[in-house]
Amino acid sequence: MQATLLLEDGTRIPGAAAGAPGVAVGELSVYDGHDAVHRLTDPASAGQICAFTQPSVGRWGVNTEACETGSPWMRGLIAREIADIPSNWRSAETLDFFLRRCYTPAIQGVDTRELSRYASEKGIRRCAVASSPGFTGWDALLTQVKSYRYSDTFPAAVKTPVTHGSGKNASAHVAIFDFGSSLGLTRLLTSVRLRVTLLPPYDAPTIVSRGGYDAVVLPNGAGSPRSHPGITEGLRSLIAGGIPMLGFGLGFRFIAQAAGAVLRPMDKTHRGAWYPVEDARTGAVFYTWQNHGQTPEEPLPDGFTVTHRNAADGTAEAFVLDGKPVFAAHFLPCADFRVGGTCELFSPLFEALRQKGAVSC
Repeated sequence: MQATLLLEDGTRIPGAAAGAPGVAVGELSVYDGHDAVHRLTDPASAGQICAFTQPSVGRWGVNTEACETGSPWMRGLIAREIADIPSNWRSAETLDFFLRRCYTPAIQGVDTRELSRYASEKGIRRCAVASSPGFTGWDALLTQVKSYRYSDTFPAAVKTPVTHGSGKNASAHVAIFDFGSSLGLTRLLTSVRLRVTLLPPYDAPTIVSRGGYDAVVLPNGAGSPRSHPGITEGLRSLIAGGIPMLGFGLGFRFIAQAAGAVLRPMDKTHRGAWYPVEDARTGAVFYTWQNHGQTPEEPLPDGFTVTHRNAADGTAEAFVLDGKPVFAAHFLPCADFRVGGTCELFSPLFEALRQKGAVSC
């Protein structure tokens, strides 16, 4: 069956249908990694239609252990080729079957690298995938594409507090503002004997201010802090109170805004697995996984110390707040949060907990 990719400038790109039949409208994002399932199930991908620039995706199939949540949050998928036969012994099903089972439309046969260049040059940010047989409503669909805006409501967040790792061996209690936190993050923190509670994001600042938590983690997620002034105000009070805090991805932007920075849209978004980041203190450069389209305007206000910068475009990638146990990074920890793996991103949080006497190792 044929499918069509419709861009917001009216361009139609033909291809072959994959996944579930239907029409999907969302933000166009470009990703250069191989891990399609991780990206599909990451709540930070909510509202996006992702174009994978790798020549073939789905070669590893679907490994349920690598899923960040139980279902896809991405609205649609664009690929040059979706592999029919997985080559990983842990694969439970093909990517195409997973997409069909979860009602996610996809299109293949698209030159995604050329699409990436074209979208970058034209400033295209939205698109649609139509794989319904006999679809003819192009004018109405184009209007829908041009007017699309992500709802910014944290659909993957918990509705009431949920606690993990509450056994007697837990050494500290960490609150996670659940913007759509991944299963891997919870596994990682509980594996180092931390008690973890996922909090509804709108209520989280008030809940934490009542006490009982040793630290706060603000994870990645979809949307913009500018749409949530209440959360920002609550964070500002928590920062002033001196509670140890770590933010990454969306959490980085929330902390930056709460500390006085102004966020701006990026001309070229950072979505992929090979973004070079330089440690401003040592000069070491390493590659990171990122998924964002905003960055703080510079110069940053007083009180920020930038510790890492993007080696390609110079944007701030990590900072500490002077005199506060607060660290934030725009790049993300290990893509699948493998338990047992050392993640330097969490070191400032663990050090702050040690100084409070909340952990001993």
